[in-house]
Amino acid sequence: MPLIGRSKELDRILSVIRGPKDTALAVIGRKGTGKTALLSAIRMLSDYRTVFLSATAAESDWPLSGLTALLNDMDDPVLNRIADELLRDNTGATSVPAVSSMLLNGLHQRSSSRTVVVLDDVDQLDPSSQAVIGFVARRLVGTDTVLFVSMREDLPESPFSGLAALRLGPLGYSDTVRMLESMPAKRTTTAAAHAVAAAAGGNPLAAVDLYTRLLERHTAGKYALPVPLPSGGSFDAECASVVGGLTPGARNVLDLLSLSFRSDISTIEKIDRDVWTSVDELLAAGLVKRTGPHLGIGDQMLRGYVFAAMTPAVRTANHRALAEAASDTDPYARRWHMSFTALERQTPFQLLRHAVDLVRNGEVSFAVEYIERALTINPWEAETAARLTSVAEMLFNRGEFVYARRYLEWAQRVTRNPALILRLTGLSFEIQFAQGAAVRSSMVLRLVKEFGQHDPAYAASLLSIGALYYAERWELEEASELLRHGKEFRGSASAHCLGIAERAELLIESIGGGTAGLGRRQEQTGAARAAGLLMHGRALTYAEHYEGAHETFALLRSSDEPGHVNWQETAAFMAVDNAIRAGNVRAAVRLIDELELSEPELKYHRGTRHLFRVWRAHSLGDDAQARAYAAEALRYAGADSHPAITAQLAACQGQFALLRGDLAESVAQLSRAAEIGMRFGNPTLLRCEADLVEVLVRLGRHQEATQALLRLESRSVGLRSPWLMMAVARSRALLADGEQSLQLFSQALDSRNGHTLERARTLACYAERLHAFGRLRDARDALLRAKVMFDEAGADAWTQHVDALLLDERMEPARPQGNPAMLLLADHERSLAKMVARGMRNKEIAATLYVSVRTVEVRLTAIYRKLGVESRAQLTALAAGKGSAAAEPYVLPVL
Repeated sequence: MPLIGRSKELDRILSVIRGPKDTALAVIGRKGTGKTALLSAIRMLSDYRTVFLSATAAESDWPLSGLTALLNDMDDPVLNRIADELLRDNTGATSVPAVSSMLLNGLHQRSSSRTVVVLDDVDQLDPSSQAVIGFVARRLVGTDTVLFVSMREDLPESPFSGLAALRLGPLGYSDTVRMLESMPAKRTTTAAAHAVAAAAGGNPLAAVDLYTRLLERHTAGKYALPVPLPSGGSFDAECASVVGGLTPGARNVLDLLSLSFRSDISTIEKIDRDVWTSVDELLAAGLVKRTGPHLGIGDQMLRGYVFAAMTPAVRTANHRALAEAASDTDPYARRWHMSFTALERQTPFQLLRHAVDLVRNGEVSFAVEYIERALTINPWEAETAARLTSVAEMLFNRGEFVYARRYLEWAQRVTRNPALILRLTGLSFEIQFAQGAAVRSSMVLRLVKEFGQHDPAYAASLLSIGALYYAERWELEEASELLRHGKEFRGSASAHCLGIAERAELLIESIGGGTAGLGRRQEQTGAARAAGLLMHGRALTYAEHYEGAHETFALLRSSDEPGHVNWQETAAFMAVDNAIRAGNVRAAVRLIDELELSEPELKYHRGTRHLFRVWRAHSLGDDAQARAYAAEALRYAGADSHPAITAQLAACQGQFALLRGDLAESVAQLSRAAEIGMRFGNPTLLRCEADLVEVLVRLGRHQEATQALLRLESRSVGLRSPWLMMAVARSRALLADGEQSLQLFSQALDSRNGHTLERARTLACYAERLHAFGRLRDARDALLRAKVMFDEAGADAWTQHVDALLLDERMEPARPQGNPAMLLLADHERSLAKMVARGMRNKEIAATLYVSVRTVEVRLTAIYRKLGVESRAQLTALAAGKGSAAAEPYVLPVL
């Protein structure tokens, strides 16, 4: 099973392995957090020799047994002599300080290369071995050894107390789900993985235990999830120890609490008059949590253990007592407990009705238990399907897609009612819309044509929401077609539906380049207002009114209405795109980071999320990460399934390949994007054709560049886009010759069209053209102005590029030195080497050249690699020499 959700921890471990120091790191985490799995991955992280020892509790009474096992595994001649001496010491005369000194001297004397030593569960070793290893762990400098130890607690009296520590916290909810879904299984459901993730509390071992037992129940044919989830046994000993220390009264209350998700204290008080004493004991022990008048067992592993420890007869008797006690205090609990003691036809339907109320109040985990219990006792009745439909719709409106899909699919298997079939299939489409999956418009139309007359109000709503979906995919013909069919149901449509349809028309208009409808106001409330705000903000983005769009999205995201969750999450994605289109790289990166924290499991708009990840990595100059994200993004996007995402991904890849100077890759990606983009009509959507003109010019393919510019200009007719005006003006200047080119660049910059990022890009191109004409001072000034603008936008990748150009342009050419090795360097690299030889530090060089320290470090690293040197002293020796060459003009390199 792959190691999931521990990338940051692995990075920390890798930094210790590759670091210059010989040091130790303690990995600390409670049972089941995955310490062993994490440490086991160390073997794959480097090519260094790795020694792995897992402590054996059975040998913990034998002095120095753990140390001798470690020395044997290291198998070094010097250390083997120490191990032999310890084994010959039958009387135990050798003291811990003496052994510690022997081991430290041996590590210094050994001739082996760098070694990584991993001790798992080091706190289970015998005390003397712990003392010796703990002593040595603080004195590893010069031993060419890196030590990793894992333990459950960092106790003050521990020999390893004070070591640098990596604490393993709970695994994230999404990572827990991914881990469970990666396990091989014959039959399971996504909902089962999510239920286990919610119950395990981030403990990987607990999750695996619960999931394994759950799969056993599923393969036995019990499709409803058991309540509570059965524990796997790994934590039974700990649970038994905790429960065994309770008083009889507290244990009895714990038994009662294990029977339901939560219980009313007044209900339990009717059964046990001395309940408050027991409750205080349980609260003090941290075994239960209290919310208002309710109590519940927070640890679902403990709840499962307590539940399983009761005999069936005791459980039934307790359910009966709780049902009777709750008759006038908690109707929800009464019906729940009655479902275990009396068979009544109305019980499952009432449980489902209660579940709707619980979902409405935000208590989804509580509601799921009621639903699963209802499905356990009456899964296949028509009324069950009708109530499940309501539950699924409520869950969808709260963003609980996994459970919504589970229950709508269950209802689909049960019902033959055409109105329910319409609602359930339409709800399935809506989930796919929100997730960014590909849904053919013909499927939506076919569903409405066949079943729409059975629920025309819902049919109208589905068509209007579908129109929004296809409009956002830039498939305007499909969106318009859905709106045309929606007019057939206009008489049955709600005000909410009509408002969404109107906003869909506005969005279609704005995507096509129109702005006439932006001034229309729509006074609505509830979900209709949320949808209206979302679409109005999106229309403002396409009209390049970025500040207004930003304010609109912020207003929607600040709403605390639970029924607005899907609109709010979509607003978060649209806010990112708004910032990208505005050229505000810093804000876009921050918003993407917020998305990663809020929904890392890619629940919403999966293709767009992957596109944002690629863009972010490129914008921060992390090309390696961008390539990794791009490979993942290609699995979610294809020219047929989502042409807009596919084209945007190609455009992004092409633009940053142009920035890197990889012109072949750039022209391939941009040509593909431009080809797909022809179907979208409005060139401001994709924004790739100006980049295509630029890369063709740099490749010397001026005829093709001219044709690309003519296509862009012909498609720009009637569009009033500041960005487009700047992009076209820059393209014309790039294609022009001589003084005309400089004049066109000046006109483009004087027009004040476009945003900061586009003006900075135009300035950078202008500087290159100025340099080519020998106007070096003007070129440098233009580059410095461009750098300021890129810094203002937070465009790190572009800033680094300008730094590199400034470094190249300001280097004084250096005459080849006497050492032939210096001939391996370019002129500007020899100049940099000479600055180092003069004793200038990196910070001083950066200040002299108006570049960042990071740029100087990158260039020096390249010089070291070329010359095969490892220090500034060695470089100084190679670069030493007298005299300097006369300054020669240096042509800025092609991007």
